[in-house]
Amino acid sequence: MLAPEHPFVQEILNSKHEIRNKHEIEKYLNETAKKTERERSENKEKTGVKLEDITAINPATKEEIPIFVADYVLASYGTGAVMAVPAHDERDYEFAKKFGLPIKQVIEPTYEQTTEPGKIREGEPFDHREAIIAIVKHWSEEKYIALKWKEVAWGTFITGGIEEGQTPETAARAELQEEVGYTDAKFVKDLGVVHGKFYHVPKKTNCNAHAHVVYLELQSDAKKTVAETEQSKHEPLWLTTDELRKFLTPDTHQHALRWLLGDTGPYTGLGTLIDSGLFTRRESEEAKWDIVKAVGGERATQYRLRDWLVSRQRYWGCPIPIVYDSEGKPHAIPAEHLPWLLPTDVDFTPTGKAPLASSKELQERVTRIFGEGWTPEYDTLDTFVDSSWYFLRYLAPKDVHNFSDAALMKAWLPINRYSGGSEHTTMHVLYARFFMKALYDLALVPVEEPFAERFNRGLIMGSDGAKMSKSKGNVVNPDEFVQKYGADAVRLYLAFIGPYNEPGSYPWNLDGVAAMRKFLERVTRLVERQAAVEMEKEVAQAVARACKKVAEDNDRFKFNTAIAALMILVNELEAVPSVPKEALAQLVIMLAPFAPHLAEHLWGELGGEGSVHQQVWPVFDSNLLVSGVANVTVQVNGKRRGFVSLPPDASEADATRAARALPAVFTAFGGKEPRRVVYVSGKIINFVV
Repeated sequence: MLAPEHPFVQEILNSKHEIRNKHEIEKYLNETAKKTERERSENKEKTGVKLEDITAINPATKEEIPIFVADYVLASYGTGAVMAVPAHDERDYEFAKKFGLPIKQVIEPTYEQTTEPGKIREGEPFDHREAIIAIVKHWSEEKYIALKWKEVAWGTFITGGIEEGQTPETAARAELQEEVGYTDAKFVKDLGVVHGKFYHVPKKTNCNAHAHVVYLELQSDAKKTVAETEQSKHEPLWLTTDELRKFLTPDTHQHALRWLLGDTGPYTGLGTLIDSGLFTRRESEEAKWDIVKAVGGERATQYRLRDWLVSRQRYWGCPIPIVYDSEGKPHAIPAEHLPWLLPTDVDFTPTGKAPLASSKELQERVTRIFGEGWTPEYDTLDTFVDSSWYFLRYLAPKDVHNFSDAALMKAWLPINRYSGGSEHTTMHVLYARFFMKALYDLALVPVEEPFAERFNRGLIMGSDGAKMSKSKGNVVNPDEFVQKYGADAVRLYLAFIGPYNEPGSYPWNLDGVAAMRKFLERVTRLVERQAAVEMEKEVAQAVARACKKVAEDNDRFKFNTAIAALMILVNELEAVPSVPKEALAQLVIMLAPFAPHLAEHLWGELGGEGSVHQQVWPVFDSNLLVSGVANVTVQVNGKRRGFVSLPPDASEADATRAARALPAVFTAFGGKEPRRVVYVSGKIINFVV
């Protein structure tokens, strides 16, 4: 895909080489020249023209591919030439659909569980496995089997591992019969592969499942008896697709549902490469720069800084300190007349002119200072101008002579951390950086970069998984939920929905708000059980672990995992016959940033003095964090075979002896001796056989 301005396009047109559609290309270039960059970027209707008789060679696959000129490719972005990937880019996808181009999937989706239940346990190894997600249709109704898990709040399709010798289809049939008993199923098709990283709560291990999505249709209600062990795990339900949208909890299963419904739009996230030659099965983000290197490319940074019209025909904005003489020439207003203030006698009636043009006071002010025939600037500055330097003004907001304080700027700049949405990356934040560079070149500020660290926050989606939009009718009004569940429950859910400063999309879930309300009710019941007793060692250790985790995660803006740590602490305190008042006081202090109203009330119930929000953060004894036992994962050829409990400092020899004593390990060896042993103290031991 080439930008119309790309030198190669001009070279083709100017060469003696005869191209069948040269006239068509020239006409398209003339039409494109009439559009602005913004119009080309925002244009929803994709246009383009193919360069007939010319093809390119894909440097990665060596395949011949067609060349198009398209106006949505901008010369100012990158090199003005892009390799279209229709299956994984929205603009390329729309273009490919319009021009009938093949849409080939080269990235299998990967989802990481960032919320409970099933949030990945950081620092723990992953159990990799080939798996299936079986979508099974009813024999006579438009409904599908779903599983409501009993030990954990999961809603899934039928799922399970692919054992040695099984295909995805045979594994799906086996899981169908094992989990719900049905035997008369017709294989319809494979829908694709989706990868999911999560913590398997029942198995108590991090899991990286490479799930083949298989679609089956039952032909009858024929079934066998299901074992009690399976019945104790989950309850089978028959649900419509609308019900499944609300019921399925893992992102991988929601993705499988979209495949079933034919929602085959482009997948633009990260994943595992397929049909990519030497790079197949590698993570897309990890492999991209190796691919660039392999095809002879170079890594480069190009800022998307564009021309910026800073004046606006509106009232609310900084008045521009410029006046015009009788000949229309602009002049800067002298310093003694600054600050140049907005007039207050303006008329907001729509007239086609800026509101300031209606002010008599502004015109009289200009005439008094500069003379007859002089006129003011009626436009105001775009608020982006203010937001490009407002942080400098914070240091000296009342200084009428200087825009900031030199000594304070030297002491405080650069800003430690800036947190904002992804839309700011190429807008406000980028302009603020170049604004700062200009001030630095003028020796007005002590640093060239305004922000030492920038965080990009995630996006809360509608309950249907799509971006909130009035046209889609999926906008959530938090006031309704505040009225129903309370402000603290809503606030807690917003903090729990995902890591605040990691890009990602988190669908709004009404059940999640209700769950937060139930959690707060559990905390309240705990406080009602307060007892004037000393903390036992186990309770003190639980509180210390929570204090450390919550403090660290709050500093990193990982509020979701901080709340998860509080939930674990509540679980542990609920198991104590008499709940120590001291433990509850520390719990309430840690809860206060997330549920300020309830925490204040509970602090009073505990007899606390003053406000909970003015208390010192809990201090713990680090010796309480030292555990006497570590649960070490045992693997054979990377597949988990069980756990052994060992001292944290156990030697490799001790770990090997304990692990080899497991019957599952003995069986997995198959009479062979391991070639190598990989041991990570206190975490994992893997036998390579």
